[in-house]
Amino acid sequence: MRVTVLRLFAVFLLFAACLLSGAPGAQAQIDKRCFTNGAGTRCYYLHVPPGAAAGKPLMVYLHGCDDPIDHPQPTGFSLTRVADEMGFVLAYPLQDPAANKELCWNWDKPGNQRRGEGEPSIIAGITTALIDEFHLDRSRVYLGGYSAGGATTTILGATYPDLYAAIAPMAGAPYLTQPDGQVIIDAMGPRARPMPTYFLQTLFDEISNIVIGRANLAQWRAADNLADPGSAPSIPTDLQVLALGPGVPIPLTIEHYASPRGCELAQFTTPLLAEHAIGAALVQQDHGIEIQRNLMRFLLAHHLTPPNQSC
Repeated sequence: MRVTVLRLFAVFLLFAACLLSGAPGAQAQIDKRCFTNGAGTRCYYLHVPPGAAAGKPLMVYLHGCDDPIDHPQPTGFSLTRVADEMGFVLAYPLQDPAANKELCWNWDKPGNQRRGEGEPSIIAGITTALIDEFHLDRSRVYLGGYSAGGATTTILGATYPDLYAAIAPMAGAPYLTQPDGQVIIDAMGPRARPMPTYFLQTLFDEISNIVIGRANLAQWRAADNLADPGSAPSIPTDLQVLALGPGVPIPLTIEHYASPRGCELAQFTTPLLAEHAIGAALVQQDHGIEIQRNLMRFLLAHHLTPPNQSC
């Protein structure tokens, strides 16, 4: 029995090494641009899928610490493949080394936790500039990120609910690291509404552990119910157990949280045999493209709704 377990563990380590090596995907046409406002300058990559951009949705993806795809032309970023398949514009902001030497988004600093200030204002500025320039669909604008990018996604979901129709704070943290939903409602102010939210939390994450992920889920469900009472169930309405993909030995559990009106307000995806760095690879590289497709199916199903209304 012990030999079998050791062999299985060795196979898993071999797979993890391949996953983290970042096997290159197809090269996408990505332009590098920069945006400046009163809070500073951040550059970003932009991928526009084939065809006219006007009327397309927009996805903004925020990287984690030490994890920006900047070579200077990113390769192996498989979310560009999903953008081409599903027809959305993709923006990838980059943290400035002068702002954080580890290239983390500064989500834990008070100056970056409010609307109209700091890094949230820059990311929102990139978003609105792209909407205006390319005449994108304002009702289908989305934000997601992993680790520090996931925590920053939570902040922008709370402070710009009138800009993003749905968010994906993956391996992140609750807003202001507090457990209750009222802090989100306070940040939303008169713009308060239920926010459809996609979570990904690896089971063995040693940085943003599964308890933090559950706290993030609970905070957003509480905020949804404050914005629209009874809209967000506290327990899953459906549960799936899936294989990640052919030849990938990482099973997934996917919890679905649908409102009484039939709107799915949350998904909570857990890759069972994975930790923090592998989770980052799964949302950026070809090995995890099925997760990325599912992420974008969830986000793209939602449109921006008026205050105090769920989707």
